[in-house]
Amino acid sequence: MSERRVAILFAVTVTFLLASLTAQSPERSADVALWVEAPAKRLVAAAADVAGGVRDGWRTRARLERENEELRSRLRQLEAAHATALGAELEVDLLSAPFGYARPPDAELLLADVVYVDYHSWRRTAILRLPRGNARAEWARRPVTTVDGLLGRVVSAGGDYARVLLVTDRDSSVGAMIERTRRQGIVRGTEAAGVLSLAYVPVQVDVQPGDRVVTAGIDGVFPRGIPIGTVTSVESGDDHFHEIKVAPRVDLGSLSHAFVWRRDPVPEAVMDGADAVGR
Repeated sequence: MSERRVAILFAVTVTFLLASLTAQSPERSADVALWVEAPAKRLVAAAADVAGGVRDGWRTRARLERENEELRSRLRQLEAAHATALGAELEVDLLSAPFGYARPPDAELLLADVVYVDYHSWRRTAILRLPRGNARAEWARRPVTTVDGLLGRVVSAGGDYARVLLVTDRDSSVGAMIERTRRQGIVRGTEAAGVLSLAYVPVQVDVQPGDRVVTAGIDGVFPRGIPIGTVTSVESGDDHFHEIKVAPRVDLGSLSHAFVWRRDPVPEAVMDGADAVGR
């Protein structure tokens, strides 16, 4: 017998039973009705819960499918960008081969603890504690960076410590460029502890607040492309150059570690007679 026929037979039987009891005793029929009604209500409630669970499950599945599609789209973009970068790298290698040019090896970074920072006084410096046996006098002028960007350069080293002249110091100067336009200039510290200036950028050059400033690699010390900061204001000066203020990328108030580059700077003997940029 099919389930449908069983259900129909059950309903007919219950209806006949209720009719008989009603004819014999109205009070007893009410008890039977309650006995039948309670399971029915539980069945309806359970069915509603199941329906609600199914509905929530479909909503969750739809949301996860949307998120997965977004992640797949982002992955495709990253794969395309990676492929483009690899292609450009290969092209550079192929073009360089006939000229015998070999790109310099990647610089080795030495992790150091920041044990002292003075970014408010006249001389703005930091002291790093290096792994034992690594602090050497010849490390002067080595670049120092953090995970965020440029911190400064080593000015002296001894024992297990190295002193760093911060990029915000007034005696600091770094060959820099505006990333968007590739226009070069010189970044220097100012009297304000958290403000840098970008000098020698002609007023004809397009400079806008929000432009990223990075190292230009033209000072014999710092490699190209290290983030320095972001342009905050641009004004026309009296000497045909912009007056550009730059907010440093590195938050000097939250330093804990830094990286000293083992990269050798241009020797002092070669730099003699050159401008004192980065020295």
